[in-house]
Amino acid sequence: MKNDNVILGIDLGTSAIKCVAMSAAGQVVATAEASFPVTRELPGQAEQNPLDWLAAMETAIRQLGGGVAASVSAIGLTGQLPTLVCMEGDRPLASAITWMDSRADAWTSSFLDEAKRRMMYERTGMPIDGRYLAPMFRHHLDCFGGSVGSILSAKDFLHFALTGELTTDPSTAAGYGLYDLDAKTWSQELCAIWGVSEALLPVIGPARSTSPLTADMAARLGLHSGLPVTVGCADSVASVHAMTGLEEGTVCVTTGSSTIIMDNLRKSLRDPLRRYLLTPHVVDGVFGREMDLLSTGTSYRWLNDLLGWDNGRIDTAAAASQAGANGLMFAPYLAGGEQGALWNPNLRGVLHGLTVQHGAHDIARAYLEGVHFEIRRCIDILAETSRIESVVLAGHAVSHPSTRQMLADILGRPVTTYDHSSPAAIGAALLAAPQEGRPASLSASVVTPSAASTDYEKIYRRYSALFPTIAEASD
Repeated sequence: MKNDNVILGIDLGTSAIKCVAMSAAGQVVATAEASFPVTRELPGQAEQNPLDWLAAMETAIRQLGGGVAASVSAIGLTGQLPTLVCMEGDRPLASAITWMDSRADAWTSSFLDEAKRRMMYERTGMPIDGRYLAPMFRHHLDCFGGSVGSILSAKDFLHFALTGELTTDPSTAAGYGLYDLDAKTWSQELCAIWGVSEALLPVIGPARSTSPLTADMAARLGLHSGLPVTVGCADSVASVHAMTGLEEGTVCVTTGSSTIIMDNLRKSLRDPLRRYLLTPHVVDGVFGREMDLLSTGTSYRWLNDLLGWDNGRIDTAAAASQAGANGLMFAPYLAGGEQGALWNPNLRGVLHGLTVQHGAHDIARAYLEGVHFEIRRCIDILAETSRIESVVLAGHAVSHPSTRQMLADILGRPVTTYDHSSPAAIGAALLAAPQEGRPASLSASVVTPSAASTDYEKIYRRYSALFPTIAEASD
């Protein structure tokens, strides 16, 4: 007899599909993932084929095993954002433009004057740049031709492939750059500015709303036809939902291809300096203040490859250096811009103070310190207007004790680790669960600041003076 107590959470990440099977009691019973390629043939390009996502999803689900698949009773979704999928009828065009793609940045910067930026932030809660779906679509319109019938985010495409429904949720809709945060609907004014017809946009529904899994996709994935599939939410929101629920006063730091810094608020508090995103959460009336460091995981892999190291060697090498990396500082803006506290598409990475006396271990430490300094800068901004009582860390950084300690020392705050590798997939599963709950099978540990925290206060001030925010530079 089929066991109806397993929920399947699916996270369409930047480089892989991750699946988590979770029992109704909150126990993670199985996990799997499958990767897919990224096309980077042109400067600034970062595209993926949506059909590769479906193939990876099939591979990952079948890796869970037939017994687990047969017991799935509901499916929850989350995914990378903002990534643009253009549909021609019920088929995607071959290339989805991912959030890593920077080709629309310069055009968008020239298109938006200060008045438009201010108006758009007030309307959407988003400091709009060229990595939102509307400006992506407008910039690349000539490449798509006149055959586009709808535009979707990556997660919304996954939902369409599973259910045949063109639906999104508020947190994902925010990534289109067209969602009115207060009116809770698409903005006609913003659609007109970007030249996007509302007819191209999906219906907006609650994150927990469901549609049935189609028979064709059920057969392909080895699941039961008609399973409820949630609309789901943005990956950042799903991760925070798993790590803290809707608890206020806690900042979640999720390290992956990018690093997401986010907390929860029960008020729509916009920042006059537009230093953070204000995104709708999984339930109405709750918001996430979000700041994203664009390329931390990607640049981590880049530095590993550049130095000819195995994955993880950066962390062990950095531990052989000392606080301050012997005077070396590394500004980690390697994505061609940044969206953390320094919302600027023109920023580039900087290695400052390099001499022949420095070794690879100093470069490794300076890089990790630079990422953690930017995390601190983001948390300090959030703390200006709301009390921050705790920090929870998830992702690849959790597996390196020395790196966890470095972060606690730089933040000057205790850091609690969230030990599962895919909080976003768990958050998606929680959304699909019949009753709200938190997984019971995850352990946590707390890292407290050491004596090095005092030294890092001085080092952080030097770093901040060298790489100031716009507001700091004008003081």
